[in-house]
Amino acid sequence: MRQDIRDTFEQITTARGFTKESGFHVRDFEEGYVALEVAPKESLVQFMGYVHAGVVTGLADHAAGACYASVLPEGKACLTVELKINFMKPAEGDMLVAEATALSRGRSIGVVRSDVWAEKDGARAMVATALVTLKSISL
Repeated sequence: MRQDIRDTFEQITTARGFTKESGFHVRDFEEGYVALEVAPKESLVQFMGYVHAGVVTGLADHAAGACYASVLPEGKACLTVELKINFMKPAEGDMLVAEATALSRGRSIGVVRSDVWAEKDGARAMVATALVTLKSISL
């Protein structure tokens, strides 16, 4: 496990930009597996009151990036080169959680599955699943 990524990922996630403004937080971080969460709030919903698809996609993508980064050598990071997402149901609940698992851990290209779950009153329902291709880059 790259200790530098594990120790700083929550800080990176909450420091600036979209992930900070949305309220993303790390739930779990292991080599080849990352779970991120966000508590839905009014600023993240679309006109019908569901969490916007862009937020769901962003959560899935950010979890996938962290997941692939967790298996890369020090001095490397990654960028998304392709993302395909399927939405199964509207995103609503007390918490949304993206669980990303590395399917391919190549040195230059990785493929990650990122499932997004809605949690409400102790129950979980899958709201989306994404397949994300990422490219390794030098820092």
